[in-house]
Amino acid sequence: MDRRTFLSWVGVGTLASSLPVVLAACTSSDSPEASTPESSPAANADGFTEVGKLADLESAGSIVQEDFAGAPLIVILNPEDKTQVVAFKNKCSHQQCPVDWNAEGGTLDCGCHGSKFKADGTVANGPAKDPLPTYEAKLEGDTVLVKAG
Repeated sequence: MDRRTFLSWVGVGTLASSLPVVLAACTSSDSPEASTPESSPAANADGFTEVGKLADLESAGSIVQEDFAGAPLIVILNPEDKTQVVAFKNKCSHQQCPVDWNAEGGTLDCGCHGSKFKADGTVANGPAKDPLPTYEAKLEGDTVLVKAG
């Protein structure tokens, strides 16, 4: 065997032996494929997922989740009807900053550029021009449920 053939086989052997290490490094236990049913709440038969309890919503003013179906979520009580909840994608439509519920003003406020949204998600004050995307939400007993998509 000549030197060139020998070095080619050494290179192929090195590559083949490192392949499992490369594959293991590319997979993550945090990936959606690796998540277990216990790690993320499952939707019930009608597509709603529990995001919190009414008591927590009443005491905190809002429920915020960083990742709900791939996007941040904010849920508030409807100021006009406290028996209903309203849920929004928690990203300002101007530059995607999170919004906070301002119970005194009755608005969802963006701290980045001053946009304000009414409790129904429509723009109250710019620079945002588009409303907040909404989710279908409901109360079932003392449980706050939101439907993704």
